[in-house]
Amino acid sequence: MTPGPPTPTVTRPLTDLDQVPWAELRHCYGPATNVPAQLRDLTSPDEDTRAKAWYRTESNLYHQGNVYEATPHTVPFLLHLLADEATPGRKRLLCYLSALVTGEDDSQWFPDGYDTARTEGWPVETAVYEAVGAGVPTVVVPLLDHDDPEMAGLAAMLAAWFPRHAPLVLPALRRLCDRPLPRPERATALIALGLLAGAAGDRSDTALLERALADGDDPDRWAAAVALARVTASDIPPSAIGVLTAELGVICTDLDAYEMTARTHFCYGNVGELIPRTLDRLPPERRETARDCLVRTLRQIEQQDSEPSEAADWAVTLAVYTLPTGQVTDAAQLTSFQSVVLQALLSSDRAWASGDLGPLMSDEYGLPDTPDALRAWLDLP
Repeated sequence: MTPGPPTPTVTRPLTDLDQVPWAELRHCYGPATNVPAQLRDLTSPDEDTRAKAWYRTESNLYHQGNVYEATPHTVPFLLHLLADEATPGRKRLLCYLSALVTGEDDSQWFPDGYDTARTEGWPVETAVYEAVGAGVPTVVVPLLDHDDPEMAGLAAMLAAWFPRHAPLVLPALRRLCDRPLPRPERATALIALGLLAGAAGDRSDTALLERALADGDDPDRWAAAVALARVTASDIPPSAIGVLTAELGVICTDLDAYEMTARTHFCYGNVGELIPRTLDRLPPERRETARDCLVRTLRQIEQQDSEPSEAADWAVTLAVYTLPTGQVTDAAQLTSFQSVVLQALLSSDRAWASGDLGPLMSDEYGLPDTPDALRAWLDLP
């Protein structure tokens, strides 16, 4: 008989490894009898041994983003290692535990944060989530005050997925946000603050986020806008929309240069993934604001360069980042923001004149490949 999920034990020392019936549990490649040795090797003084142990642990227990019945039984041991300052690679442990919770693509949980309703009927995923969550109050929250900003930032990313612990986590997150943090820690802390405050219905951080938003010299104001969008929900202020669309415009203007700087731990640092997901919940009364912001950015690009290729490159990058994957057969399939993006693209004759935008629309998305046809498809005057 296969053992069920582990009993709710927050942490367990490695000396307890032999008390788990690993032979009756399975990971990706079969019985989990090799797991104890791999977990012990994570603490080896030999760097090569640790590297091999990490590779096998990730491959066996988290193969291609999937978790297995043995996976939740390892979490109390991993939390014990995380709590021990002598453990090598604790930052990697934080990333690994976060990945066990979210899967390979944490962008799927934006803009609202983790929703346990989406894993109902998935007992292993639920057991992993509960096992990691059990360690948030005693193991993860103290790390939010860690002297190492990166350690604190990674702890913020992990804590952000547990809205039930928001009352305990938010005070520590606010202390973290008050610290002079470098990139990508500050943006990570702001986004985590927004996710948990929004989930808790706590709008007390609105003023703090609006101050960051108003500071034109703040390189992380886009993260404050992401957080404010979650906190204010359908009441997202126009200023946040303006900051988000402007940042998206910067990304689309020179993607390679933008990606040279690490800006957040969420979404593997892919801000171009975060912003559209945030704006996908754009309320109807804010659509005009978003469209005007995108059009203004497009106009600036057209004024800076007389060649249609510049506007076309920007428009193509914007479409790739924001439009849905696969063929679109009906305008009802589009989110509010995706509809806004198409309306903004219709404003640029220069982008369409390049000959690149139309084929992208038809080949990748099944959309009309001329401005007039797209306008009619969107039922615009």
